[in-house]
Amino acid sequence: MRFGRDLARLRSGLMLRIALLLSLFLLFLGVSQGLMAEVARAKRADAAILNVAGSLRMLAERYTRETNLALVGLSQRDWGLLLDERAEAQLTARQFHERVSALRVGGTVELGGFQVTVPATRNPDLRNSLGALDKGFHDLGYAGVMALRAERGELTHNPHIDSIQRKSGELVEQTDWYVARLQGRSDQTLERLRWLQGATLLAGLGLFTVLLLFVYHRVVLPLDASVRTVRQSEEMHRALFEGALVGLWQVSGGRFVRANRKAANLFGHAEPAGLEGQSLDDALGATAAALREQLTGGSAVPEYELELPDGKGGLRWLALSASRYPDRDLIEGTVVDITPRRRAEEALRKTQARLLQSAHRAGQLHIVSSLVECSQALICVKDARGRILSINRRFAEVLGARERGELIGRTDAELFPAEVAERFRAADRQVLEENVSLESEDVFPGPDGPHTYLIQKFPLRDATGAIHAVCGIATDITERKRAEEALRLLSDTSRRLASSLDFDVTLDTVAHLLIPALARACVLLVQEPTDEGGSRWRTVFADADAARERSQRERGLEVSPKQLSRWLEAVRDGRGASAPARVSSPDAPPAWATPLRVRGEVLGLYVLYPEPGRPAYSEAELALIEEVSQRGGLAIDAARLYRRSREATQAREEFLSIASHELKTPLTSLKLHLQSVEREALRARPAPDSARITRLLRLADRQLNRLREHIDNLLDVSRILTGRMELSFGDVELSEVVGNVFAGLDEELSRGRIPIRFEQDGPIHARWDRPRIEQVVANLVGNAIKYGEQRPVLVSARARDDRVRLMVQDQGPGIAPKDRERIFQVFERAVRGTNISGFGLGLYVTRQIVQAHGGSIQVEDTPGGGTTFVVELPVDPESPTETAGRRYPPGLDSGEESQATC
Repeated sequence: MRFGRDLARLRSGLMLRIALLLSLFLLFLGVSQGLMAEVARAKRADAAILNVAGSLRMLAERYTRETNLALVGLSQRDWGLLLDERAEAQLTARQFHERVSALRVGGTVELGGFQVTVPATRNPDLRNSLGALDKGFHDLGYAGVMALRAERGELTHNPHIDSIQRKSGELVEQTDWYVARLQGRSDQTLERLRWLQGATLLAGLGLFTVLLLFVYHRVVLPLDASVRTVRQSEEMHRALFEGALVGLWQVSGGRFVRANRKAANLFGHAEPAGLEGQSLDDALGATAAALREQLTGGSAVPEYELELPDGKGGLRWLALSASRYPDRDLIEGTVVDITPRRRAEEALRKTQARLLQSAHRAGQLHIVSSLVECSQALICVKDARGRILSINRRFAEVLGARERGELIGRTDAELFPAEVAERFRAADRQVLEENVSLESEDVFPGPDGPHTYLIQKFPLRDATGAIHAVCGIATDITERKRAEEALRLLSDTSRRLASSLDFDVTLDTVAHLLIPALARACVLLVQEPTDEGGSRWRTVFADADAARERSQRERGLEVSPKQLSRWLEAVRDGRGASAPARVSSPDAPPAWATPLRVRGEVLGLYVLYPEPGRPAYSEAELALIEEVSQRGGLAIDAARLYRRSREATQAREEFLSIASHELKTPLTSLKLHLQSVEREALRARPAPDSARITRLLRLADRQLNRLREHIDNLLDVSRILTGRMELSFGDVELSEVVGNVFAGLDEELSRGRIPIRFEQDGPIHARWDRPRIEQVVANLVGNAIKYGEQRPVLVSARARDDRVRLMVQDQGPGIAPKDRERIFQVFERAVRGTNISGFGLGLYVTRQIVQAHGGSIQVEDTPGGGTTFVVELPVDPESPTETAGRRYPPGLDSGEESQATC
């Protein structure tokens, strides 16, 4: 009782002092944790800022690389590469500006597939540095855009390309400087926070040390005497616990906290320390969950049996008894080895099983024998010398034996061809020597021809376990292989038919579809219209022997009317399906004729010659022939329609060219007559009447000029589309060309009172087609007058190295960016509606002429409002004999232009 009272008094004093100690320590610990949290938050924020800032350099370098790849695409006219890299560059630019904006005002950006939150930058110097980075990237982007707007010939000496590299280097240096500033500022902030955290921890540790000394003298020393008394009692209890004849154990919190040596040995450990600390699952395995479930339903488990390894390679059976104390989360129990009892029970069960097995063995052998006998697979057992010991009924039927006894004792060499027998014998030896199971596919003859079998071989053992025979099971997979071949043939047919729309190539492809898979030769007959309005049969011959096919085609294959009538009669008798047709002597194999039907129309005949001696086509093969022939008919029909569409397109273009010429001839004559009438009116009538008639004649002349301009444009479009607009190059002085254009527009300029001027650095000479260059200048100046709302028009020219830059500026309403590519297409105009006349052909013809000279044309905004057309032409084009027209990138139809500008 005295020990209990002393212990209670010491406990109350200890709890009071410990509470005071913990309160003060937790106060300092809370302050320190707050500082640690601030340090962590500052680290995360600085890490996010540094990661985002560091990514700016990567984005700048990526943008430069993507721009250079786009320039490669532009130089090689690889429009796919150009467009892909240009799109990637735009995405990179957008990511750069988003991250700069996030660093300025704060926000969330995606970095490495994660969303990173970045706080706003409050330092004015850092914000100014971010502005400089953003401006530097804008300059880099502008240089990239200007470089990509260049033509292919400019890529060698384009100042914007050099500007890209220079500005990229400057931007990377600015980014590195900015990241270095951020890193230095982050290090200073973290250093101050760490110093404050360290000071707080030192103060807390000092106070904690003082309190520890106080507790030691007032609590620990008095408690030591009580602990010695408790230890003596504990030692006596431990001696009783360790000396028990059964295993004793305790589990708290799901883990063993105490066990005697007996329990440790039964659970597979030499010492109790090896068991203590392990969980129930570690010690009992899968049975631990069942034990916990039983303890949940009640407070005790009288006996629970389980099986565990004994540490010597065997197993032992244990019986557990356990009690649970829910209020303390404690389980106590005992463990006893019951392996001898379980072994006796197991021996009894085995004896009963042997009795049951003996009773059922006869019935089981009868069932297995029946299964083998009725199986459709070929089953054979051979001894180590390759002699047949046993076969089933199906095996004997396939080999054509009337009695199975005829095959017993024979070898593969006596039943199969030498090559097949050697393969079977090699597989048997591998099974016997390596003790393995083999699976393979093989072909050997049957009553109705060769069959494909899936063969499985495995060793058989005798009662002593020694291998004494090989068992083989062969499953017929012929139909499956044929179905696979049919699917492969249909897939190859679709691929080959889709490779070309050329009519002749399609006919040749269709003729070879089933050679040599199902036929030795093929004759394809297709009906074609004749110029007289009738039809004729076109014949295509194909043969598995390339030399024989070439010889037959050189001689020219002609099908006699009598033979053709036989094939048609055979198809007619077969109701439109494949049918045999005898072609020569009765000994020759029949040809198989199949009609090619598309949309109810018979396009032709598909005649196959099988290999001599080949068995008749099966139903599946005939269905495959009909399917392939129908696909071939569809391909021939598509090729025929494609040929007709091309012929119709060519006829349309020829008609457009002829119509333009036919319209231009009477207009020219009419214009000459009007000019003659005008001169006669001026000579024959008084001045007032003459002036009125002259005005009317001039109005008619202007309308004729406009009509002639439209017809000229139509004629140029016709020449371009047909590829017949030839250029004649010679020496041209640009100011003379512009002067001639201004002179032709003098009346229109004076009537509308439109000021127009021409500026140039000096005389500009080049090798161009003078009439075509005049046409380019006239079209651009005419557009400026037409859409310029009677405001001043400026024409300027500059010579730079080996290129000439011509600009025509107006002050009209301008052209939307989305329409700047569309206006260069056929029959497209900058404005919608009918208030301004024109067919929308002038700019299309202009671009074709400029491109034929090796130049480029593009649209820009005029400063202050309006539109500027910029034409760049080489002084001496590389291909002076090039024909204008049909200069389109791969994949674009006639009339569409390349969108190769950024």
